[in-house]
Amino acid sequence: MKEYNYCPICATPLQIGMIEGRKRKYCPKCDFIDYKNPLPVALAVAVKDKKFLLIKRGIPPKKGMWGFPSGFIEIGETPEEGCLRELREETGVSGEIVKLIGVARLEDKEIYGDKLIMRYLVRVSGGKLVPENDEVEDARFFDIDELPSYYVNLFKDVIEEIQNEEA
Repeated sequence: MKEYNYCPICATPLQIGMIEGRKRKYCPKCDFIDYKNPLPVALAVAVKDKKFLLIKRGIPPKKGMWGFPSGFIEIGETPEEGCLRELREETGVSGEIVKLIGVARLEDKEIYGDKLIMRYLVRVSGGKLVPENDEVEDARFFDIDELPSYYVNLFKDVIEEIQNEEA
């Protein structure tokens, strides 16, 4: 994450002080405050025929690992729109949001710092499963018993819901 040493508005060297109960960098000339906010991410727990769609990451962070399609929410789009866009961009399939599963904070020590992740249950509705960019090495559907153990623990309620055909 980029660290400011100079004010991005007036180029004055930043100082450090207690602002709103936290140590923050600020500009003594124009009152700019260098707030560190989490980056908004939308994640699709995409399901079709009781199988979960995972992608194998082609770029950092977590290159080579399997994960759910996800990405940064763009300016001007809702989290739901960002979720469905990322699903389409990373896998070639389209879907429909079933519900918001939850919102969680995740610290990425590799590149981005704090992220605020909005996780949605998505029913895959069409398209052809073809990873369409360099961000994804592979994409495929996994049976519940094939899911990596960390996902089984993290999404236990959703997995039970899918097994019971409630979603």
